[in-house]
Amino acid sequence: MKAFARCFVALVLTAAPLSGLAQQYYSNVGVTRAVKLRILPGKTKEFYEAFAYAPKVFEAEKAAGIITGYQIFASVNFEGPDKWDVMYVLHFKNMAVLDTSGDLAEPIIAKVYGSPEKRAEVVKMRAESTETVSSELVREIQLKPLP
Repeated sequence: MKAFARCFVALVLTAAPLSGLAQQYYSNVGVTRAVKLRILPGKTKEFYEAFAYAPKVFEAEKAAGIITGYQIFASVNFEGPDKWDVMYVLHFKNMAVLDTSGDLAEPIIAKVYGSPEKRAEVVKMRAESTETVSSELVREIQLKPLP
């Protein structure tokens, strides 16, 4: 039994310094949601009329601290099955904020649209003028310096 105890203590003492070797080489910084949209043929005007509300919503969410920033892009390469026309990117401080963003943003979104009827009209117009190509969630990482 003493031999087992000694081996166990020796194992614990040698394993502790080795745990430092298994560290991550980066730390998580932020979370980003990137949504790529394809405008349906003949629906460009309707899409941009509906999408004009997006910056207002994003600015209100930014002012409330729900997102840290946003970007809107237009594609310049129109090839392949994953072709997209417009992409918007939302930046969140961390996963916890992202997880609660829906509940926090609801009253802000309602205020931007003004009425449930107007919101329903804009959402319907957007749904009829576009389709989502992809929605990706990525984490920003910060590399740790070399030892």
